[in-house]
Amino acid sequence: MMQLFTTSSVPPGERLAYWTDMICDVYVQLDCDAAERVGFRGSIRSHRLAQLDLSVVDSVAQRVLRTPRQISRAAEDYFLVSIQTRGRGIVSQDGRDALLQPGDFALYDSTRPYELGFAGRFQQMVLMLPGSQLRSMVRETDRLTASAVNGREGAGHLMISMLQTLQRDIGGLQPASATAVANGIIDILVAGLHTLPAS
Repeated sequence: MMQLFTTSSVPPGERLAYWTDMICDVYVQLDCDAAERVGFRGSIRSHRLAQLDLSVVDSVAQRVLRTPRQISRAAEDYFLVSIQTRGRGIVSQDGRDALLQPGDFALYDSTRPYELGFAGRFQQMVLMLPGSQLRSMVRETDRLTASAVNGREGAGHLMISMLQTLQRDIGGLQPASATAVANGIIDILVAGLHTLPAS
């Protein structure tokens, strides 16, 4: 089932606070800051697919932070994958910064601090999956965070094409197929991560 969250029905002066609450509900506990507070706008379309959450974020310039304080208050253990579809974004974690252009994606871990930055209007698809699941498939994940994977070729391109198709057709997917599709997406994600050089 698709859920739509949007600031469009919120008074302009309350939109950034509403957005911060919204991203905390959909993802993990976060702080958000934006230069344009009164004119702030954004939406999230979120789908649940077996053990995966797939969402599409469409918003304006902002800075999103996962801090040690939030981690100590809410020990959520997820990996998230930001797939840039419009505009540019930066994912920062573990001393690295991944610049994402349309088609690129990067992994980050909710158990450690991270920052997402967007200088202008952007759109991303975001995958969220249990931390224990990815750690059982990929060793030393801390070496792979905040490293851009090229989504214009190889496994990265295949994953993005698959997600774009899934996003359009998820409403017609039979429940019995959901686990197999989710596992296929995770397998392709792992293949894309294996293209990264160990740092």
